[in-house]
Amino acid sequence: MKIAVLNPNSSKAVTQSMERCLEPLIGRTKYQIICSELPAAPIGIEDDNDVATVSPMVEAFVKASDADAFVISCFSDPGVAAARSLTDKPLFGIAESAYCTSLLYGRRFGVISLGASSIARHRVQIERHGLLGRLAGDRSIDMTVAEANDVDNARDVVQRVGAELRADGADVLILGCAGMGEQRPALQKLLGTIVIDPVQAAVSAAINALDLGYNQGK
Repeated sequence: MKIAVLNPNSSKAVTQSMERCLEPLIGRTKYQIICSELPAAPIGIEDDNDVATVSPMVEAFVKASDADAFVISCFSDPGVAAARSLTDKPLFGIAESAYCTSLLYGRRFGVISLGASSIARHRVQIERHGLLGRLAGDRSIDMTVAEANDVDNARDVVQRVGAELRADGADVLILGCAGMGEQRPALQKLLGTIVIDPVQAAVSAAINALDLGYNQGK
């Protein structure tokens, strides 16, 4: 059985970063975890136009795939709601999965985001899920997807923004981009709090759904 982990931009570097972060799960699960990107998509999903561009691509990918579960690895969750109407298989957006996971580990979560546009989109989704009361803050590192995917380049600002969110009252931090996952170990150690890589959270949910037979027999 296969879990398709789709990076809905065209950056192979982001896909490779996701694969490295998923190595602990790949090594422990019986499912084949296949990461890929969309070659025709923008190099990064950074504004509402990018989200609108890739959403139908996500839907087409899900419709054409023979995977047993899907993870859509962009923190704007593009095309997730529509793609769910196309399949009875488990399908997870990484932002939604990260928000839900954060509720298990703390009272209030903070999001480390790419930019102001990202923060606005996140707030809409957080409000849709009824979770504004659990949001401590959402702060920007003011970087592109490519810049944030460079671990050494982004480390200092990610750690600074993480500390600011802790001061805001966040007792769980969420990395608000699929390409930030490699920041998690150092950030968690530095700040002494749980840090959630949204791709890991969503793939863990997909594994659990397949293990327990969720979404099957609809």
